[in-house]
Amino acid sequence: MVKKMENLFSVTEAKSKFSELINRVIYRKERIIVTKKGKKVAILIPLEDETKKEAAGLIIAQGSLTGLDNEIDKMTDNIYKQRKNEITREVNL
Repeated sequence: MVKKMENLFSVTEAKSKFSELINRVIYRKERIIVTKKGKKVAILIPLEDETKKEAAGLIIAQGSLTGLDNEIDKMTDNIYKQRKNEITREVNL
């Protein structure tokens, strides 16, 4: 695995070297941090890094939904039981 480097560039520097920075992200897998007035404000990262994070997040979300079908079925059954036991009233339209 390639070690990912982080490099700081001011907005002005990043703007003037944008094409070079994009190539460094693509081919060297570098992480480029953009600063404005000394504060970190943006980051350029390889797209596959973000894609991996998204995939991992979806797997976690899917796992958290396990067993939810049973809970929904129980709630629906409970609603139908309550409706059966309700005393209906006549409504004139």
